[in-house]
Amino acid sequence: MASIQVEKVRKAFGNFEALKSVSLEVRDQEFTVLLGPSGCGKTTLLRIVAGLESETSGEVLIGGEDVTGLPPRARNIAMVFQNYAVFPHMTVYDNIGFGLRMKKMPEADVEAKVQRAAAMMHIEEQLPKYTGQLSGGQRQRVAVARALAMEPRVLLMDEPLSNLDALLRMEMRAELKGLLQESKTTTIYVTHDQVEAMSLADRIAVMYQGEIVQYDEPIDVYQKPETTFVGGFIGSPPMNFIELSASEVNGRSYGRIGDSRIQMPAGVTGDVVLGIRPEDLEVVTDAPEGSFAARATVVEPLGPHQQLTMTVGGQTIRVTAAPDLEVWPGASLDLLPNPNRIRWFDSRSGQAIG
Repeated sequence: MASIQVEKVRKAFGNFEALKSVSLEVRDQEFTVLLGPSGCGKTTLLRIVAGLESETSGEVLIGGEDVTGLPPRARNIAMVFQNYAVFPHMTVYDNIGFGLRMKKMPEADVEAKVQRAAAMMHIEEQLPKYTGQLSGGQRQRVAVARALAMEPRVLLMDEPLSNLDALLRMEMRAELKGLLQESKTTTIYVTHDQVEAMSLADRIAVMYQGEIVQYDEPIDVYQKPETTFVGGFIGSPPMNFIELSASEVNGRSYGRIGDSRIQMPAGVTGDVVLGIRPEDLEVVTDAPEGSFAARATVVEPLGPHQQLTMTVGGQTIRVTAAPDLEVWPGASLDLLPNPNRIRWFDSRSGQAIG
């Protein structure tokens, strides 16, 4: 078993609290992504799990064993860094086998493990070369192979693909997901790239200002954000937020968007925020009940769809429309939100309602 439990971990740098009593459970063989903007505490949390940073308070358990205070070498973990951290004066073979030799493993075992890790990363032909002769993508493969050769209980990855170009990053994402499913290694992966998080993770822990604000499967994080921050951070373009004031009419709650009225959950009153993804707003005709009018300000043809920037009641929203829809800046369109995709938030706390 190589589950990871982080129990109420707090980290302070002087008066600055980088982590605020964070708790996290990663199941055995699970791929968890720590996602959030710069400065939210995700790398600090990863370094505490690795033993590279000491916690101010709290505990870290790996495989049920309390490793709090243990050095990295005693935790049976491997780490892949953003800047590769390969040795330029060594061959690829020696880089991959470095950790194995440090453990004084027999050379025959070192060779077997190096060959296996190189084959998994498709770099067998690069083994005799020095890492300075390799491209950035190949060097990253070497770094991952070196980590996997150690057969760690836990693999920790700190934005390992961020230095690669977009096409190579996409290729490496697909390979990495298949590779880690095959190796069955419990993994924590840090990134600020929501596409990486959505495509790789079994579960995503969204971090903000030193706290985990939502920990869920990718589809639930996308469709059911627990805060306006999560809805606004994940998705490109992000979730639309429309502020409105709820009132009751004949025992039912309604909110006004522009000149239209939209029904709200029972008992919801006062100032609230309606959250809806751009693809969940349908352009309709004849203004059916539940729809509202909006004016297009920017039209962006993007091939498989059009991205419309629109205004309603002085608020800006974005709509994903069909590529053959005839629309131009200044045009007025009726929009119908999918009622099963609406998310309601408290306007003050930003927390989801219901």
